[in-house]
Amino acid sequence: QVLTEAEQKNLQIDQEFIEFRYKKLIEDEIGETQRHQAADDLDVDNETSFMNQFRQFQALIEKCTLLHMEFWAQISEDQPDLARISDIGSKISICIRQVEDQFHKLSKVNPNNAHLIRIYAKYLAEVLHNTSKSEQLLSK
Repeated sequence: QVLTEAEQKNLQIDQEFIEFRYKKLIEDEIGETQRHQAADDLDVDNETSFMNQFRQFQALIEKCTLLHMEFWAQISEDQPDLARISDIGSKISICIRQVEDQFHKLSKVNPNNAHLIRIYAKYLAEVLHNTSKSEQLLSK
């Protein structure tokens, strides 16, 4: 308001320069605040997207684990249904690839997320029985 009033008055050249400088500083500060606000909005969007993908990752691990349990239940029966075992095995194979793909996508977005790495390492060790790869991940 003070700068607007000063513009309407007849000022000397040095006072006009000071007025112009203050105006420029205020405009720059407002622009910087708006840029930070836009960057924060993007960060929130990225975080939301990551969390949605992370939930999908957890659901895939759960699905894969249940398929493994069903597979081993079929194997342990006295007379296992080979067609059913084959069907479950193909579903497991697809599920494993989906989990790996999802893990790699999430790792690219947030490579140092300890929770993501722990869950994947636990999945490798307890579901796929790949303890060497699990230990390798945890050692990073």
